[in-house]
Amino acid sequence: MTNSDDELCTSARELLRSTRYLTLGTASPQAVPWVTAVAHAWDDEDRFYWQSGLDTLHSRNIAANPVVSLILYDSNPAGGGGDALYALALAEVLEGEALAEGCELYYRRRYPDESTRVRRYRPPQDFAGDSPIRIYRAQVTAYSMLSPDGHPVHGDEVNHRVVIPFSTKQLAA
Repeated sequence: MTNSDDELCTSARELLRSTRYLTLGTASPQAVPWVTAVAHAWDDEDRFYWQSGLDTLHSRNIAANPVVSLILYDSNPAGGGGDALYALALAEVLEGEALAEGCELYYRRRYPDESTRVRRYRPPQDFAGDSPIRIYRAQVTAYSMLSPDGHPVHGDEVNHRVVIPFSTKQLAA
């Protein structure tokens, strides 16, 4: 890893630890984009989890096209600057054993305080059958961030996003 990669991975770790919402980007079958904020949790395998209604636009888009984008960013940066972690991913609705595991992970990560988790917890059956709400999981295929080194041709005048060697496994250490 280069120094820039180290810096970017450090920023990515800090963003992931400090943000409770991500922006989810989806597209309709007609390629009409849609973005929405969702409360999220993540695991150590580069998977992100959230709850959504089956009839929301982003959920309908995922049913038709599982390719999604994720953005986690500091919405309150000091001095006007800020970092963002971008990701490409494949999303799915969780069912069966994956739903039970995803539900447990979502609530454990989202509500680390046990007394809060007990109050907020909903069991897997609340996200199955006739329920209008589901738990979704997106498997990240690539992460990127804006390069601190600037654009290779235009320098600091143009933002330049670079793929980074980041993984949520780095947060387990």
